[in-house]
Amino acid sequence: MTPEDWQAYQNQAPREAAAGPARPLRPRGAMNWPMAVLLLGLAAIGGCVYTCGYLVDSLDFQPARASEPSVGVLVLEEEIVGSLWVTEALDRFQDDDNIKAVVLRINSPGGAVAPCQEIHRAVKALKKPVVVSMGSVAASGGLYVAAGGDVIMANPGTVTGSIGVILQSVEIAEAMTKVGLKSQTIKSGPFKDIGSAFREMRPEEKDLLQTVVEEVYEQFLADLASGRPKLKPEEVRRLADGRIFSGAEAQRLGLVDELGGFEEAARLAATMGGFKLNPGERPKLNIRDGRPGWWDMLRGRLDLSLPQGLKPGLSLKYIYSPGG
Repeated sequence: MTPEDWQAYQNQAPREAAAGPARPLRPRGAMNWPMAVLLLGLAAIGGCVYTCGYLVDSLDFQPARASEPSVGVLVLEEEIVGSLWVTEALDRFQDDDNIKAVVLRINSPGGAVAPCQEIHRAVKALKKPVVVSMGSVAASGGLYVAAGGDVIMANPGTVTGSIGVILQSVEIAEAMTKVGLKSQTIKSGPFKDIGSAFREMRPEEKDLLQTVVEEVYEQFLADLASGRPKLKPEEVRRLADGRIFSGAEAQRLGLVDELGGFEEAARLAATMGGFKLNPGERPKLNIRDGRPGWWDMLRGRLDLSLPQGLKPGLSLKYIYSPGG
């Protein structure tokens, strides 16, 4: 060993001693076991929650049939996107002999046209007194549904009205062009892709859609006028330009029968159902939720897709939507 090699060895030894014993190298591609166990655990928990959710939804956790004479209460909240849970609850009220009257508590800006129409018909067909109690908002489709009841009661500050139809679509053609994307469509007829997000809407398509909107608008006016016999059809049309009203103004205009909250509505329904209540006495209530089951609601909350108004395609609604 030369003097230069000896000197290099002497300089290297202290550094190796300070660094401690060398760690064995992990073979390339070796598994990180703690991370693997964590991922497997999360997957197992997710699978259990998913399975239990469907099992729970398959069971009937709705309130049992009323054990004594009661007022049925159906709560209809948020945007109306379906009608099945509501019409099912109304059918149960109809079949329950101990349900003498129904309060339909609405706190909704409305929603899709067809579900609103289905709920309206179901409310109107109920062979028991129905008192509608309007909460914070009962506008557009919410008012449409309410018109099926026998008596409509609102708070003075309830937001209602917004009578009309709105059809929205989104167009992304310009954005696609900027990123270099192009859409190709093969169709059987000139209107088959009407409302396509991938191109600008043609004038004849706008005319066609306007015709659809006007037809559905007339359906709204006809059903609302039928449910508000104190108002003449021309008076309903005069109010049906999309404007909103407070509950107090709606009562003055004839869209609402009385002012009051839920408790007043429950007592009125009880009286109409034949209950003899003492002053201030509350009737027995059988409450049902008109929203989907908890599992469907959870999946909706976890949906990270675009809001309905921004999704491609058309959305025809009776809805009060200040954001457009």
